[in-house]
Amino acid sequence: MNKDVLLELSKTLNTEYEIGVWSETTDFFERQDNIADFSVKFNENQFNIVIKLKEFSLNATKTMFASLVRFVEYKSTFYVREDKESSIEYYLLSSTDNKKAFLFHIVFQ
Repeated sequence: MNKDVLLELSKTLNTEYEIGVWSETTDFFERQDNIADFSVKFNENQFNIVIKLKEFSLNATKTMFASLVRFVEYKSTFYVREDKESSIEYYLLSSTDNKKAFLFHIVFQ
C-alpha cells in the first residue's frame, strides 16, 4: 500500500474531528521524555502532527510510532512510512467496524 491508496481509503470513512482522539494523542505526547516539542492540528479531516525528538533517529521514531499506535488505534489500522532527508513521515489510518476513523499525518524530526 502506498500513501495515495491510504488517502483514498480514508475518503470512504468518517474521519471528522474527534475530541477524544485529539486529547488522547496530546496526552500521549506530553508523557514522553524524548520529545523536545510537538504540535497537533486538525485540518481537512486529518490530524497533522509534528514531533521534534530530543535525539532524532530511525529507531527512536519507530519505537515512538509503535507506542502511539498501540495507545490510540481502533480495530483496523494501516500506515505508510516515508523516509525523507531530515524527517520521517507516517500516514496512519485507523477505523472501527462502523466506519468511524481517524487519519494522522505525522512528521518526526
